[in-house]
Amino acid sequence: MFIYTPKKAYLYKMLFSVVLVFLLIFVSIYIPMFFIMKDEHVIDYQWKSLWISTAVNLVWAVPTFLIIFPLFKSYRYELMDDEIVVTSGYLVKKIKHVPYRMVTNLELRRGVLDRLLGIGTLSIETAGNSDPNQRPEAMLVGLSDVDAVYEEVAGCLRNFDQAQQQQPWERGSKKAVMDGEAGVLSEILTELKAIHQKIE
Repeated sequence: MFIYTPKKAYLYKMLFSVVLVFLLIFVSIYIPMFFIMKDEHVIDYQWKSLWISTAVNLVWAVPTFLIIFPLFKSYRYELMDDEIVVTSGYLVKKIKHVPYRMVTNLELRRGVLDRLLGIGTLSIETAGNSDPNQRPEAMLVGLSDVDAVYEEVAGCLRNFDQAQQQQPWERGSKKAVMDGEAGVLSEILTELKAIHQKIE
């Protein structure tokens, strides 16, 4: 069993994303409010628009910052003998089991910021994914050496396939199917011979 957790750089990425969204919302609120208050001749409109824009943003930004740290620590990826277990979530904890027999594709993802921080994401796609947005079944985010993890997961998939092919019961079941098919063909041949003799 192999256990992986995100690199600390992924925490920085999460914090950076929050700061970026904060600034975008701040600008989108501050600029219109600044000009509206200026047109209405509001006293100290510069400071009031600044204060209101900041206060509105802090309503969501402060709880988000507080949640990010325990959320980051909640990520855990386990490679078992027959499945991948992905644990995530702080307020709502999620444990997702992805059987190797269902995996159809592995995909590495590295954005510009990911490359700068030295991290990446391994996306795992499965057969019969019911997600309407066609998102991967599981995403192993914030991995420091994503190439090595990719090779490890691919190796686990190969080992699982080989183990399945070498199962004695499976060989027995295949033999049983072949024997059954041979028996059916033999009966058909006997029936054809009987029909041929009647015709003669």
